[in-house]
Amino acid sequence: MRLSIFALLVSSLAACGGPLGPLSGGKLSGEVAQATPDNWAFAANEDHIQLETAPATDPQCVNVWIGIVDGRAYIPTSLILGGDPPAERQWVKNVLADPSIRLRIQDTVYPAQMRRVTDMETIATVKTAMLTKYEAEVSEQSDGAWVFEVITQ
Repeated sequence: MRLSIFALLVSSLAACGGPLGPLSGGKLSGEVAQATPDNWAFAANEDHIQLETAPATDPQCVNVWIGIVDGRAYIPTSLILGGDPPAERQWVKNVLADPSIRLRIQDTVYPAQMRRVTDMETIATVKTAMLTKYEAEVSEQSDGAWVFEVITQ
């Protein structure tokens, strides 16, 4: 009986397009923005947003952290939680295969693309900003986190 109720709850939430905690969801629902913002400063105070990968083929969405540095949006693979190395996370595999994404911030969905940041100075700046925002401490896991920048489609 409990399993049936849980399955019904999960399927109901997946139908509305959002992830449920650590479980991924499907296609994001919400009003779709006409354009990708040039400045993401409006999202600086958001604790979590939803990231949809593979929007054209097999949409999957997850809850992620977001950091804003100089109006640019960055998403880390993980700074504290989660045991999977970055390259083993499904959303990362999806983005590496197809950089097209959609982000839901509050009730608006923004089409965009993501690219992995490889410049060490930018990575350090973003990680410092994210660790400060989320009041987290540097750890072995945060050292191994990858950072992606959200870019215009």
